[in-house]
Amino acid sequence: MFPVSQVLSRSRYLTRLAKAEMCSGVLQIGHDPTQAEFSVHLNESKAFLSYRLDRKARVLSLDHTEVPAVFQGKGVGKKLVEAALQHAMQEDLKVKIYCDFALKYYRDNEAQLAGKIKYVPE
Repeated sequence: MFPVSQVLSRSRYLTRLAKAEMCSGVLQIGHDPTQAEFSVHLNESKAFLSYRLDRKARVLSLDHTEVPAVFQGKGVGKKLVEAALQHAMQEDLKVKIYCDFALKYYRDNEAQLAGKIKYVPE
């Protein structure tokens, strides 16, 4: 038999590994226009990116990204921002970014997004 401490340690390792694998793999990002958010449910937690849509001006404003602490640093926030920007491209919307996380993502990937995203600075 294995000592209890070794089993518990291995169990925690496998749990962390499974969470990291889930996050780095394919996440099913949902879009709920009635709640104005892109989201993913992670166990009992929810990560989301909230937005506002000005239909008349055709502007999608990215307001806030929130990711539960246990899933931070695993690409969940990045996937949420990517989903929002993909939606803006598909719907031919301009994008304003008020969320610091989303703005950093945009600036880090500005060269790849040039010509695809119609970014409107604040």
